[in-house]
Amino acid sequence: MAHTLTKIGYSIRIIQGTCCIIVVLLFILFISGCEAPDRFYRPDLPEKLCCIGIIDADNTIHDSLLALPYGLNGNVHNISFEKSYQSEYDSENNDSLRGFSFSISTSEGEELVSYRSDSTIKELRNFQIPENVEFLPGETYYLLAKEDSTPEITAKITVPEPPPTPELISYSIERTTLSEPLPCTGITEVRTAVLDISFADKGKNNYYAVVIVGEGFGRFSSLVHLYDYLDFTVRDSNSPGFYAILHGLKMLRSVCIEDESRKNIEESPVYAYFIDGNKIPDNNCRMTICIQYCDSRCVYDSFRSLNVNLLSIPEELYLFEKSLYTYDRVSDDPFSEPVYLNGNIQEGNGIFAICKGSNFILKPGGLF
Repeated sequence: MAHTLTKIGYSIRIIQGTCCIIVVLLFILFISGCEAPDRFYRPDLPEKLCCIGIIDADNTIHDSLLALPYGLNGNVHNISFEKSYQSEYDSENNDSLRGFSFSISTSEGEELVSYRSDSTIKELRNFQIPENVEFLPGETYYLLAKEDSTPEITAKITVPEPPPTPELISYSIERTTLSEPLPCTGITEVRTAVLDISFADKGKNNYYAVVIVGEGFGRFSSLVHLYDYLDFTVRDSNSPGFYAILHGLKMLRSVCIEDESRKNIEESPVYAYFIDGNKIPDNNCRMTICIQYCDSRCVYDSFRSLNVNLLSIPEELYLFEKSLYTYDRVSDDPFSEPVYLNGNIQEGNGIFAICKGSNFILKPGGLF
């Protein structure tokens, strides 16, 4: 009996040792597989509809600039749809929308906007919300979208109250002489428009976005009357904030190409500055905004006016933009925690938001 138990114990030790060897071999194979040219793909994820709909109910920016001869590239009054795919699979890059439709309705079920395509479309980009559609503060609106091969998506959003009108405290133009000329242009002096503004926050749970538009003339042609979105920085503020891309908008920017002896004009995303109203002290936000121009990046050589737009945005849009901002900051850090996209699209991805706007136009007379 003792001899039999000894043999059983010996067999168990052999099995345990063999199991350990197998585990080690599997681990080595896994590591070597990671180092091999073949990639290890994540399991297939189900396709979903993606939506980006950011609607300025007042169409603030365009309504304030209708007298100008050229339109802006994009506006905050549209909605886009596409189907998600895993980018590592080339065959999925041509995923399309089949039998696609969407609608925006009131809480009483009245359809304000509807769209349907019986054909196959790649995507629906920047569908313009009709100008005669009215979105009222405090009211809730519903989005429904569907197509043949993905689950339908839904979202609801309550329109915030209109923002206060920002007030100009002061403005000045700073001139900076450079130690050496800028590439492509030979510019040795750049200008910066400095605007001190303020606005009164009306209560709790308010969120804001700042967008600036310029009217003037470009360095590449003093005869072309331009108005376009502008890059800007917040030099000082009593309220924290962050920059993030405001989808649906594009701006012109000068770039040096090839051997840095020529300039080209290209489109780039527009960044807005986002503020949490709950962090504004004494319900009064003060900001110093700087707009650098007459340099190698800004297409403007001079301005006739600057249009400061303040959007009152829903909390859902603020959180969506903050997650994009966070991702942009940590995307190159392999040790950062995953960033989850905050959105309000059920069974899909993205954001559906309706905003209210106000603005003031700095127009001192003449060029600056």
